[in-house]
Amino acid sequence: MTHNDARPSRKARRSRLFTPFILAAVISGGWSYGWFWIRGQAEQRMDAQAADLKSRGYDLSWSARTFHGFPFRMNVDLTNARMSEPTGWAVRAPILKGEAEIFDLTHWVLVADQGVVLTRPEAGDVTITGQALRASISHVTEYPPRISVEGAKLTFAPAPGTKPFQLVSADKMQLHTRSGPDDQGAVFFKADGAKTAFTGLLGRIAQDKTASMLLETRLSHVSQLRGRNWEAAVKRWSEAGGQITLQQSQILAGDAEGKIKSGVLSVDSQGRVTGSLNAALKERTMPGQPIRTPEQAVAAAAQAMGAEPVIEADLKFDNGRTYLGILDTGPAPTVY
Repeated sequence: MTHNDARPSRKARRSRLFTPFILAAVISGGWSYGWFWIRGQAEQRMDAQAADLKSRGYDLSWSARTFHGFPFRMNVDLTNARMSEPTGWAVRAPILKGEAEIFDLTHWVLVADQGVVLTRPEAGDVTITGQALRASISHVTEYPPRISVEGAKLTFAPAPGTKPFQLVSADKMQLHTRSGPDDQGAVFFKADGAKTAFTGLLGRIAQDKTASMLLETRLSHVSQLRGRNWEAAVKRWSEAGGQITLQQSQILAGDAEGKIKSGVLSVDSQGRVTGSLNAALKERTMPGQPIRTPEQAVAAAAQAMGAEPVIEADLKFDNGRTYLGILDTGPAPTVY
């Protein structure tokens, strides 16, 4: 008589079938707990940062706040958000949406679908709206922090009774700030398809044409650009030896073109820009076109002699006036 071997139990095999599901449940539960814990940490850090900024004269506030973005992102929606700094510059947004990678809460991307209101010290509010307006901010412990702002189809509307704003509209705009070594800060600005409200020489270049602008500068002694208001901050910075070095600057408007190759500027005790820049101005005049400015007269004379209508000279800001070579082109720009 023979005996058959006992069949192996099926229970062990069946239990193995459930193992992946059990592991997935454990991981999912752990991830969920981790996300909500990180959310709590983000909320606490945000509150602590707002309190720290307030103690130093800044302001970061909101009327309502909502966190979401589970499971891979950390999103926050702020209602009536406001950010300001001691010298008086401020930004307000009815709705401000922020998002960050769950693994890097030090780098935030901000979107203002309903636009923002920019407050200028002693100049008033400007409402900025457009198809797209977004910013990213990181390295907040540096001065200035690393900020990038980009916009499309923007309009700039000063509040009634306030000072004009140099930009009226722009098809595309970008602004970047970076900190550097030796207490330096860098600013890069670019606008395409822009309508402007410049006065003086820049206003005569742009006129009512659509312009493209580029500005790249480096500031020294940026840590000194602080004070109870904008005027006090600029005075403190200027007294510390603060200077603006232009690395490149350009405005193109139709046939008119203005370029600044290099130069160093500062601010006098009256808030007026002083210094000298190496500039080139090109303005082609049409036959029969009336001559209204000294620059047009020089350009027309050059054209008549068969030369390019280009003026290359030092652009000087001195004692409240702007000089292109020996030509007095109008008042010097003011900072406050």
